Amino acid sequence: MKCILLLLQLLVVYSGCAQNRVWLIGTAHEETKYVTPDSLLHALNKLKPDVILLELEAQHFTKDFTFNTATYPLKDYLTTNENIASYTYQQQHGTQLRPFDIEGRHAFYERERYREREQQLFAQIMKLYKSNQLSTAGKTDFELLLLALGSYSNLSVRSLKELNSNVTTRYTALKSTVDFELMLSIVRQTNELAPWLPFAELRKAYWQKRNTAMCDNIVRYAREFTGKKLVVLVGNEHKYILQDMLKQRNMEVKEY
Repeated sequence: MKCILLLLQLLVVYSGCAQNRVWLIGTAHEETKYVTPDSLLHALNKLKPDVILLELEAQHFTKDFTFNTATYPLKDYLTTNENIASYTYQQQHGTQLRPFDIEGRHAFYERERYREREQQLFAQIMKLYKSNQLSTAGKTDFELLLLALGSYSNLSVRSLKELNSNVTTRYTALKSTVDFELMLSIVRQTNELAPWLPFAELRKAYWQKRNTAMCDNIVRYAREFTGKKLVVLVGNEHKYILQDMLKQRNMEVKEY
């Protein structure tokens, strides 16, 4: 009898572990020398996932979780490394695809003219910097920001594995933190940039909100697909924060 009870306890523990484990792969959306649809497909073939989570919204899928080609043509989906690799793997193996991004992301970006305003804000700060109109602190912050962005752009990564290494992930975390924190700091301490404060605050807040929604969706799917192997394909700039958030939610995060 004791053996039976022990066996049941072990099964419960095993079930809980399986439910709370996901494989997290940081990727680049556009093809590079080190990340291509083929390199991601190779990773998927090694991991053999039951479910692949993609950085898409629910609106991009039908109720049966196929790409919503009634609204968007298939070619519009097959433009990123992860979408191409996942779709190919699904066609070959019949694995399930699920969206895990925040709902309304594209509508939000369009409504807020997000990318356009982001570029305008950076250009305005650069103009003030070049004309020596930033405070000493603001100038220092902007030089640190430029250094972080430049170093990240010149980061030498030779493979998908290197992109997902702890060193690259933590370096990305540092770059992202510097980006959001220092951009906001410069705006707050510069009178000429006062009109930009609401957008700078929105930019940081939405980044946090989006990553939280991503984490919530990953946890939800892990519970839904108990005992199944879930692989999450996500832009590498999200990986570090999702990694930390998931661990705080008692998820075991496996890396490629």
